[in-house]
Amino acid sequence: MSEELYLAETQSIEHDSSVDAGIQECLYIGSGKSFITFAGAGSGKTYSLKKALDFLAARYSDSFSRQGKQIAVVTFTNNAADEITDRIEQSPIFAVSTIHSFCWAAISGFNEDIRKWYLDSIPITLANVQDEEQRGRGTGKASEARKRTIIRLNEKLKWLAESRSFIYDPNGVNSSPDALSHADVLKIFSNFLTTKPMMAEVIVNKFPFIFIDEIQDTNKDVVSAFFELQETKSDKVVIGLFGDTMQRIFGGGEPELGKTKPNGWTAFVKKMNHRSARRIVGLGNQIRSEDDKRKQFAKDGVSEGFVRYFLLPYGISDKEETEANVRKTMAAITGDAAWSNTDSEETAILLLEHKMAGRRLGFDDLLNKLSKSDKIKDRIFEGQNAELNFFSGIVFPLAEASRENRRAELMAILRESKSPLLEASVLDANKSDPLERARAAEQLFRIVVSNDKVSFREVLEVLAQQKLLRIPEKLQSFVAASKEIEAELESPQTGIAKDAGANPEEHDNSEIEAWADALETPFFQIQNYRDYIEDNSIFRTHQGVKGNEFERVMVIMDDDEAGGFLFSYEQYFGVKELSKDSQKKREAGEETGIDRTRRLFYVTSTRAKNSLAHVIYTSDATKVRHNLIERKFARDDEIIEC
Repeated sequence: MSEELYLAETQSIEHDSSVDAGIQECLYIGSGKSFITFAGAGSGKTYSLKKALDFLAARYSDSFSRQGKQIAVVTFTNNAADEITDRIEQSPIFAVSTIHSFCWAAISGFNEDIRKWYLDSIPITLANVQDEEQRGRGTGKASEARKRTIIRLNEKLKWLAESRSFIYDPNGVNSSPDALSHADVLKIFSNFLTTKPMMAEVIVNKFPFIFIDEIQDTNKDVVSAFFELQETKSDKVVIGLFGDTMQRIFGGGEPELGKTKPNGWTAFVKKMNHRSARRIVGLGNQIRSEDDKRKQFAKDGVSEGFVRYFLLPYGISDKEETEANVRKTMAAITGDAAWSNTDSEETAILLLEHKMAGRRLGFDDLLNKLSKSDKIKDRIFEGQNAELNFFSGIVFPLAEASRENRRAELMAILRESKSPLLEASVLDANKSDPLERARAAEQLFRIVVSNDKVSFREVLEVLAQQKLLRIPEKLQSFVAASKEIEAELESPQTGIAKDAGANPEEHDNSEIEAWADALETPFFQIQNYRDYIEDNSIFRTHQGVKGNEFERVMVIMDDDEAGGFLFSYEQYFGVKELSKDSQKKREAGEETGIDRTRRLFYVTSTRAKNSLAHVIYTSDATKVRHNLIERKFARDDEIIEC
């Protein structure tokens, strides 16, 4: 059997240099040459974007600065925006932002237009929901949800009867009537850009060049609006799109992008993989052969690399030990002892769901308790839950500094978090020793946190009783304050302050109940949670590593433990049949879970530079083995049944 199915062809590292030259030919005002750059895994997409920006800076920096014009660089996430900002020259001609921030900046201040948009769109949504309710059974959770939606939409229409101003919270925390949701910001922008000529004129005058990264995940209505902008303003704006349709992970992206392109656009394709060994590039090519059939080359002189599949049955009780043994086996196969080093920054273990990381890292008890509230669950891993941030970002560092007697760090944390014990009135009350109360409180706090099994509730109580920190409003109801402390709550200087940004209607019963249970769990689970969300652990999610690369990667595929419904490796590897609904979607040319899983399989398989281990928990190892070999994803000797 031909090795070209398993090992990618090689080419010179300069193979794609013509792409960057072609992009630069588009980069002058009035060129009319907007473009799409398709760049697969490891092909240097960000490098090409940076080259384009450097080229523009050299050509237009002075004139744009005088004219107040900028080059817009629009990304999908804050992390991506930060990465691009770090790579480019710090210049006022670059405006780097997320897609949501860009769209909000464009529509911000158009309050009457936004109000009219809602007055036009809400009745349509309301009519659809009312129709669904009339056709439904009128009972059950779905009906209850529809009825609540009908009430909410009618209330919104009443609120909109008067002129209003609107705001946008990029963190999505503000739920007041005047706050726009992420989705509405994109919808309104797309509508305004295509229906209000003045907005289009303002944007192209301000941004003669607009680059959009991760275009495959960008909302399809926004993409369509930019296509229309280019069509009507091609003499004034150049739009550059960068992405890879095979790495579309999030919903809402344009599924047809890459299969066709708008008229008048130039398409560039980067074919070199600068990241991975030949075997790994070859696997990526074989996965894509069932989709868009794009192929990549590996670099001349790159190693062959390693790919292995470990097939394990469902129901294994000690997965941590099993997976540790897999890493030992990979160390032996590759001769790379770092496979056994869980502290290596060049090793990643990719998990399908966050809860799988929680169990492996030891914060599953906290996670399970908080996940009982859907409102909290949705924000646990976005770093947007104020109470979790309080414990992970303030209380835990304070506990570590106290336990290790790092006095300077401890005082810095108290000052930065505006400890009530460092208020002027407290310090002035004992001028002979202003920090006496703070030292005494910290000593009592140290006694509590010296217990490795201390609960969140015990930690919270000592903080409140000693007034070391200001307690977030939603946690105050769990604090058994003394009468003396209750009296001092009236003092704006020394009391336990309410969260100034808290919204009274935010008191959700499910949140209170979830925190009531979570506070009984061991406090030091917060360290593992913090390490995970800050990417300081070996574990990542399958979806969260797009764009990242590691020397060695182990992918955990476990539908049973993940318990999700968007992806199914059991279906993808032929163990389970497609549902009737999925079969209908496939016959209609619509996306199915297998399509989403294929893209996820591609993303995870192409993160590794040199060695890749797929750990597949399955109900039928024989079927998976046959499927892997039949589809040329694996040679026979690359599959290990455990």
